[in-house]
Amino acid sequence: MMPGLDHRIGDVLQEHLRAQGLPGDSGVSARWVKVRFLGVPVVFPNFDARRAVLVTHDVHHLLTGYPTTWRGEAEISAFEIVTGCKRYWAAWFFNLGGFLFGLWIAPSRTFRAFARARRCTNFYGADAAAVLQKRIGEAQRELGLDRPMPAATRGDLFAFLAWAVLIVSCYLLLPLAVVATIAWAVGGAL
Repeated sequence: MMPGLDHRIGDVLQEHLRAQGLPGDSGVSARWVKVRFLGVPVVFPNFDARRAVLVTHDVHHLLTGYPTTWRGEAEISAFEIVTGCKRYWAAWFFNLGGFLFGLWIAPSRTFRAFARARRCTNFYGADAAAVLQKRIGEAQRELGLDRPMPAATRGDLFAFLAWAVLIVSCYLLLPLAVVATIAWAVGGAL
């Protein structure tokens, strides 16, 4: 449920995170990240580049209404890819993976989020403290999230398919090419 449009983002985000059982600082202070992926626990260091995007990422969840489920992560990944992660390589990395996972578990929802985002912008690159002071309605207007979603176009579909091919190539085919190259190089050296 979306809070009132006149509420401050920072206040609503605190409530949202608490309701989701997430840390109040979006996980910025955590040394390690613990998630379950396909039923398997995954633990990795919470590196600085990831910390730099957590609050903005959570604000985007709040403003778009995409939940913090795996399907919601696919949606927000599509949204953030299309609106641009700017110089934040960790956002690009995780969002490209989230988009790829979304193609598998929620292709329609991922596509709808992608098409919606083509008419929006995001808060990457903005001062996070200033963003948290904004009102929900003001922020949604600024990002273009206050408008009804128009029907997806052929251009949306073409762009989505192009990104899908690029991401599948990067995450699946590129590692295979690297392994094949190493095997070829090692085989040639023997």
